[in-house]
Order: sequence, then structure tokens, then C-alpha cells
Amino acid sequence: MSILRIGGIASGFDTDQIVSDLMRIERMKTDKLSQQRQIIDWEKEQFRDIINDVRKFRDDFFNITKPDTNLMSPSSLKKLNATSSNPIISVSANLTALSGESIFQVVQSATAAKATASQVSTEGLNLSDTMEQVNSKLKAETKMNFGEDDRLTLNINDTEIIVNKTDTLNTVLNKFNTSNAEVQVHYSAFSDTFTFTSKNTGTGNITTDNGGSFFSALAITPTDGNIGDAGRDAEFTINGITGNHPSNAFTIDGITYNVNAVVNEPSEIINISTSIDTQAIYNVIEKFIEGYNSLIDTVNGKLQEERFRDFLPLTEEQKEAMSEKEIETWEQKAQSGIIRRDPTLESMLRNMRQALYDTVGDLHLTELGIETSKNYRDNGKLILKNDGNALRIAIENNPDKVMDIFSRRSDISYSPNLTQEQSTQRYNESGLAHRLSDILNNNIRTTRNNSGHKGILLEKAGIEGDATQFNNFLDRRITDINNRIGRMNDLLYRREEQYFRQFTAMEKALQQLHSQGDWLMTQLNQM
Repeated sequence: MSILRIGGIASGFDTDQIVSDLMRIERMKTDKLSQQRQIIDWEKEQFRDIINDVRKFRDDFFNITKPDTNLMSPSSLKKLNATSSNPIISVSANLTALSGESIFQVVQSATAAKATASQVSTEGLNLSDTMEQVNSKLKAETKMNFGEDDRLTLNINDTEIIVNKTDTLNTVLNKFNTSNAEVQVHYSAFSDTFTFTSKNTGTGNITTDNGGSFFSALAITPTDGNIGDAGRDAEFTINGITGNHPSNAFTIDGITYNVNAVVNEPSEIINISTSIDTQAIYNVIEKFIEGYNSLIDTVNGKLQEERFRDFLPLTEEQKEAMSEKEIETWEQKAQSGIIRRDPTLESMLRNMRQALYDTVGDLHLTELGIETSKNYRDNGKLILKNDGNALRIAIENNPDKVMDIFSRRSDISYSPNLTQEQSTQRYNESGLAHRLSDILNNNIRTTRNNSGHKGILLEKAGIEGDATQFNNFLDRRITDINNRIGRMNDLLYRREEQYFRQFTAMEKALQQLHSQGDWLMTQLNQM
């Protein structure tokens, strides 16, 4: 309950200013707490920036949805060039293909089964015509037979299609094209033709029971339940050995072949060549090194950032006395070095450096021409010897070794609940990519272990979009400070009210004293 404040009536004091000055001293305690809260909030923001950098590095090089750069997968580091001497065949190779030369010949390309009805109507059809109107325009002597329910049912490729008299031509075409019959139907108003084509190439016909004389009405007469021409398989030879496939795209021994033209007679001999794509493999590793160096540069920059302890967060009162530029300059120094020498980040970087330094079996990263910088200021950055030529030579001479150092896989899968013995075994059996991925996951994992904990950095600072966004160590500290500030503000409010009560009591006493003095003077003057 607020009290009546009497300011300086009897004393002449500026009571409001006096109380304000007294409270400024009292509020210094809450100002210190607010500054502590701001420092923790800045700390959380800086941790989250680093978490995002770590996540990007992990997603760039250890993400199964990005097979071209996922170093945990052998396919990212076994890339082959495949070439064809004739454009009617295009080729590509996966990691199971072998380097070398082969002779290829196309005997025939694959085709799809197809049936065409030419000039079916006596007058042009429109897609908006109902099937009753279409039926009246057909020039075939046999019309479609709609049943008493004004519809006909036919079976095409073992799929039932129902055609209603009231259906438009466009509706019927869509029924065919969206059914499970795997047939594409098209009507050309220009040529007045219907074309039924199997969606898949390969041997076999389009089959039908011609329900309601549907196809007969279109002058496509089924023969033994088949309409039109049969499709065929692609036929080919590889090094003199004959093969066939239902489609014009097929993979054999790690090489994918695509027949790009219609071939009805055996083609000329085509030379197929496969070789290690040294540059593509080099590019992946180079990008990894750049990403790794960028990450440790960022984290080390924060770990070594200078701390200016005399530059505390500004209070609102201090900001009012400063220009925007002065505030910006001050806060840059105030935020500097907040996470300097943080043990969590130092541990993560130390583990990453160790993972790259340790051997994979009897193999070491230096055998690929990759070393750590000898300049201590680089904090363990990776460098390529001889401008990368040593790595290129290593790839050309033994690409499987390069792949093994990075992508070797342990029989033990990653889990945050592995025992120490299991973790050690997995580490020793894994390549560099799996080791680094495990370290990053231990720090930024969004799944919980058996103890209910997520990644170490997330438990500390959280990340947006996750449960840790508001439930983390630093936010709990902020909440604690907010509670302390709340309690202190209540105390300060009571203290301010106490000061005003005291000054009000003083003013009343002075006023009473002045009144008594005035009475005495009046009595003396009457004597």
C-alpha cells in the first residue's frame, strides 16, 4: 500500500531527489546482478554461434543424406571417371567398378509396348466431350457398349477401368493415366489418334479384355488379349558376352549404362573406359580440410579472445549518457573473451586433434600428404604438403588406402550409451571420419542418453528448435538471477517506501514544531 508523500513543505528539502540518490546506491546491487545476467546471456549466444558452426561442419562432411561429401561413406572417396566412345551410350561408375577398358555393343534398344488408333472419328473430338458424344463421333461400325447403368468396365494390364457415359474424354484419359495399369494414354486432336503406351520398356504387350468393345470401337482389335505391338528388352554385349535388360538404363559390375538412341540393328563397337577421378577425390578432401581449419580457427579465436574485465555491461542509465557509437564500441569490449579458455570447447578441440593424429590401424594421415601446421599459432590446422601434389599422388597410387583412412567402419555402431570399453574399441577400429563424427555428436547430439542428457554443448547453452533452447545450464543460471533480481526489487520497493515514510514523518514533525514556534511567538507578542 503506497503512502502519502509530503516533499519538503516544512524542511525545504528536495525529498524526491534525496530518496532517488539514496535508492541509486541501493540499486547498485541489482545493477550488478543485471550485468551478470547480461554476461551469461552473451555467453549463451556465443556458445550457440559455435554450436551452429559445429553443426554445419558435421552436416557438410558426416551427413548420410549428402553421399558426395559424407566422408563416413567409402563412395565419397572412391570416384571414377567413365567415358564412352559413342554418344548413343553414356556411362557412369560407382565405387564397385574397376578401372580399365571394355568393349560394348548395342544389339537393340529397349522399347515399350504401344498401340495406336488412327483417325478414329468422323469429326474432331474434344477433351470436353462426354463419352456419349465421343461414341456418336466414332467412325468405327462397332460402337462402345454401355450397360444399363450407362457405364462400361474394361480390364487393361489386369487393372479395372470404369468408363461412364457422362465422363468427359479428359476424365477417361486421366483414369487410364493415374491407374495401376502403367499405361500412358494420349489423344491428338491434330491427327485424331489415340496412343496407348506402356510406361515401362521391356518385352510384353498391353493386355485387355476389351470390355464393352472399347478398343474395338477405336479400331484397335485385341489379338489373344493383346493390343498393338509388343515391347522389347535392350540387348547388348560386353567384351563379347551377351546380356539383356528391360530398360535402356542398367548397371553391371558398378558401371551404369544408358542407351540414348533407338537402335534396331547392332551398333558399331563402343569403347568404355573407367579410371580413378583423382581431382574429384582431391576436391572432397580439400574442402574437408578447409572446413576443419575454419572451425578450429573460429573456436580458437573465442578461446584466445582478450578479456576486458573493466568493461562491464552498461546499465540503462549509462547508455542514456552515451552515443550509439560509444555504446557499440563499449559492448564489443564487454563481450570479448567471455568464453576464453572454456574447458568444454578446449576438450572438444583436443579430442578432434587427437583423432586426426592417431593412426588408423597402421595407416597415418601424413601418408596422404596431410600434416598439422608446425606454427603453434595455427593451433593444429591441417596443411597439404607440396601444394597438394603429395595428396594427388597418394590418390593415384592407392585410392583404397585414402578411402580406408577416412571411411573405415567399426562393427560397433555409435551410441551415447556405449561403455568406455566399447567406445575405445570403436575408436580404434574406426577411420578418421567416424572418430570426428562421434566427437561432434557427443557435443551437439539432440538425442538423450540413458541418463537423459543430450550433447555436452547443448546441455550447457541449448539451441533453437530443440528442448534445450530454454532448458540448459546457462538459462537456468539466468532464471536464478532473475529470481534474485525480483526478490531484490521487492526489497528496494519496501526500502523506498520506508525512506518516504521517514521523510514524511520528519516533515510532519518540523511542521508541528514550526506551528508551536509560531504560537509561542504570538503569545510573547501579546504580553
